Amino acid sequence: MNIGVIEIYNEDILKVLIATLLGTIIGFEREWRGKPAGLRTLALVSAGSAIFTIISHHMGIMGGGDRSDITRIASNIVTGVGFLGAGIIFRGNNHVKGLTTAATVWVSAAIGMAAGIGSYSVAVVSTAIVWVVLVVMQKIELLLMRFSETLTYKVWFHEAHNVSDIHYDEYFAKKGYRLDVTKYDKKEGAVIVYWTVSASRKKHQLAIHRLLDDDKVVELEYN
Repeated sequence: MNIGVIEIYNEDILKVLIATLLGTIIGFEREWRGKPAGLRTLALVSAGSAIFTIISHHMGIMGGGDRSDITRIASNIVTGVGFLGAGIIFRGNNHVKGLTTAATVWVSAAIGMAAGIGSYSVAVVSTAIVWVVLVVMQKIELLLMRFSETLTYKVWFHEAHNVSDIHYDEYFAKKGYRLDVTKYDKKEGAVIVYWTVSASRKKHQLAIHRLLDDDKVVELEYN
C-alpha cells in the first residue's frame, strides 16, 4: 500500500515538472521578445494547470469516481486563465496589443492540463506546434507587413486656417493608400488631423517623409 502511494506521488511530481519545463520553453520565446508574460509567468501557468488537474483527478477518485468534480475544476482553469489573459490585452488607436501573448498564456494552461493527466505526447507535440506558430509565423507576419500595414497618423498643422487647406486625403487616394478613418480637431489655433491609413511599408515611409517636408506641419506622430 505504501509503495503504491509513493509511485503515485512520484508520477504526480513528474507531471508537474514536465508541465513546468514545457511552459518554460514557451515562455523563453515570449521573454526573448520582451513580452509582458514571459519565462516565469508561462512556467507558473503551465505548472499550476497541471497541479489543479492532478488535484481534480484525485478528488474525483476520493469522491467515488464522480467525473463532475474533475471537469468542474478543469473548466475553472480555463476561466481563470481567461481573466489572466484579459489583463495582458490593451487597445491602441488602430490595433489591439497583447492578443498573441494572451493566447500563449491560454495554450500554456492547456499544455499543463495535458501533462497533468499524463498525456505527455500531446503536451510535447503541442509545445512544438506553439513554437512553430510563435517563431516561424512571426517571420511570415513581418513579411506580409511589407505589403500591408495599418498606421494612425496624428499631425499638427499651424498655418492651415480650415480643413480645406489640407489636401492629404486626395494625396492618399491618388497614391493608392487605403484611408480608413479621417478625424479633424482644432486646438489653440492649430488643426490636428488623424488619419488611419493602410498601405505597404514603403508607401508609409514616403507619406512620413512628405509630411515632415511640409512647412505647415508642426508635429507628427504615427503608430
